[in-house]
Amino acid sequence: MNARKIVDFISNLYSFELFEVSSVPVYTHIGALYTDVILQSGLNYEHVVKPRVIRVLQSYPEACTLSLFHALLESEGSATVLQWNHFEKIQRMDRFIHFSMSQGIDSIYDLIHFISIAHNQDKVIELKGIGPKTLDYLMKLLGFDTIAVDRHIYKFVKLAGVTELDYNNTKLTVGFAADLLDLSKKTLDYSIWNYMKRKEYELNPNLQFSFEMA
Repeated sequence: MNARKIVDFISNLYSFELFEVSSVPVYTHIGALYTDVILQSGLNYEHVVKPRVIRVLQSYPEACTLSLFHALLESEGSATVLQWNHFEKIQRMDRFIHFSMSQGIDSIYDLIHFISIAHNQDKVIELKGIGPKTLDYLMKLLGFDTIAVDRHIYKFVKLAGVTELDYNNTKLTVGFAADLLDLSKKTLDYSIWNYMKRKEYELNPNLQFSFEMA
């Protein structure tokens, strides 16, 4: 059983640490949430995404609802607010905001209610540039118990001897492993992410992260 392989692999890792993850939403500021979700794909989180999220929180605390965040982007310009000039993510943010507003979403709690309905999740991944991983990442930030399969999860699963799984099967397998370990899915997800991030650094402490410059 693939989930058992992951459990056995973890049990033999002396440096693997568990990080309990709360079910409370990470953000109540929807502008910060959308900044995080839209920018995170393909970018280094600590060096590129996190500073921009913090900037939105600190510089625009009043833009805590979607209508106010949208007005801010319109008045100051998305590139200025996000400190990001590349067209693709700016367009992705615009599409996600307009979609959300069309669904009556203004607060984090509106979004939680909306995303808790399965067919609404299908609507989200129909948006250009928003796939299953971004949806799961969004749901994790909203406090849902899920796994967002990224390159760290894929590498970890491969190290455990589980290969040739697609996104959904990898997500299910890691979820089953969490059940066997009596952990929440997001706790195992975050624990794997931290282990792999640390392992990557230990292999090359002088690692230079490359990313698109804003």
